[in-house]
Amino acid sequence: MPLLPLHLFWDVHAEEIDPEKHAAWLARRVLEYGDWPDWQVLVCYYGKDRLAGIVTSIRSLHPRALAFCKVWFDLPTSAFRCSTSPQFP
Repeated sequence: MPLLPLHLFWDVHAEEIDPEKHAAWLARRVLEYGDWPDWQVLVCYYGKDRLAGIVTSIRSLHPRALAFCKVWFDLPTSAFRCSTSPQFP
């Protein structure tokens, strides 16, 4: 995704990221390290409904990112996998 800033990908080769194959990873990275314009890039690329499905399937999400997603998508906490699956120690 050429519109996202490279600082989001400090630990990977950005050119190897496939937005379809790595959608959940990409969404989590933007939610936890990106800013509003980065989020808007994801919304424009995936669409709000598809992005909701991607985000609700993420296993682990920072509490602040979860709180944002609950409001943005108007979903209860129980709709998110990260709130229902056991966390790793």
